[in-house]
Amino acid sequence: MNQTNRANRNRAVRKSIHFLTGIALFGLTFLLDHLALLSVIVAGSLFAFASYGSKSFRLLHNTSNQSLGTLFYPLGVLSAFILLYQMPVEYFRASLLTLTVSDTMANLVGRIRAGNIDFQPFREDKSLYGIVAFAVTTLVIFYVLLPDSTVWHYLILATLLAIVFEIFSWRGSDNLSIPLGSALFFLVMDRHESDLVFLILLVLFAGVGGWLLFRFRLLEKEASAMAFFLAVYLTGALGFSWVILIVSFFVTSVLFTIVRSKIARKPSALHGRNTWQVLANSVWAILFSAAWLITGDEILILFYVSVVAAVTADTWASEIGPLFHRRCFSLYHGKMKPSGINGGVSMAGSLAALAGAVFIAGMAYWLFGPVIDPGLVIVLALSGFLASFADSLLGAFAEDKLERWLGSLGNVNGLTANDLINVLGSLAAPVFLILGKIIAEII
Repeated sequence: MNQTNRANRNRAVRKSIHFLTGIALFGLTFLLDHLALLSVIVAGSLFAFASYGSKSFRLLHNTSNQSLGTLFYPLGVLSAFILLYQMPVEYFRASLLTLTVSDTMANLVGRIRAGNIDFQPFREDKSLYGIVAFAVTTLVIFYVLLPDSTVWHYLILATLLAIVFEIFSWRGSDNLSIPLGSALFFLVMDRHESDLVFLILLVLFAGVGGWLLFRFRLLEKEASAMAFFLAVYLTGALGFSWVILIVSFFVTSVLFTIVRSKIARKPSALHGRNTWQVLANSVWAILFSAAWLITGDEILILFYVSVVAAVTADTWASEIGPLFHRRCFSLYHGKMKPSGINGGVSMAGSLAALAGAVFIAGMAYWLFGPVIDPGLVIVLALSGFLASFADSLLGAFAEDKLERWLGSLGNVNGLTANDLINVLGSLAAPVFLILGKIIAEII
């Protein structure tokens, strides 16, 4: 079997698995309650990530164009279900079938060659026939399943947005953008009583903001698309307080990067952050905010603030520390080393980390009002600061091991061990927060 035929066979197998998985999950929505469904989706997502890179599941994951679609798929389904957890299940079914049926129809019809037109709006080839098939199938699904199917402007706008999420994909990212984007539309419209003006302005400003981040090389193209979704999610589903906090982290981090570049006379220090870097700094904030959507538990707001404080503290320390010290103390070697090494700490960097954590905790006190009292501001600031120190410890003792592990996977382009360190380090913040609350109650 030649390489082309093998690639086509593998593609057909993966598409079949995705289609059958989606149909099976659609059937389960009629049999299981929300909590049981969530358990099934989480278990499937964990399996997808655990099996990634395994030789036993090579046929499921390996692709000729290094697509990450098999990872985006469970993330898309899981994110859509979490966002729509409190809404009628018909909305999740619509998002699921758009990914399962509409995307499959686009793939099948798009292979018709006579009279077809191929184009590349982002980085993946798309076809005119495929887009038309996707649009028609999506409109039918929304009309049949959605409670708002009699409101045609709602249906048409939902379909148009779904088409956009299908077209602008990268390495299989439409497996995430289609269900996530549809779910965001349903949730924002529900939260804002189908206010089309609010939705249009939100999408417009988020879109322009994402484009500017890419235009000025602050984010790579894919990362700017992720920033767009994050802005729509935090603003439309949660509110301005949530988005202001994480925007404060990003803006200050960029400013310090620019200042460091100017002082050090190294323009190359300012470069577009990729998707993994953005995700590493926001993944826990996204998960804790999504958990708050489901439960409404105020402790999740504190967890959200603590992880934003942690990534802010770590970034401020990384950018400011080397400006004042050419050498730092290596936690791994136990002696002074050149600044910028993994697991290095300095006085200026530590003070910057503390300042960053205090800045975010103070902002949260202003933004979230009754949820955060002055005592909690101190606990939140300390939890973010200590988490940045945990990040340094992980960098000193675990980064090389994680680098070798990533090398064994072979095809997760752009993901670095430092990204994983940031994810693990920021997760320490909620742990320190809980400890701090316990100590404060004892005292």
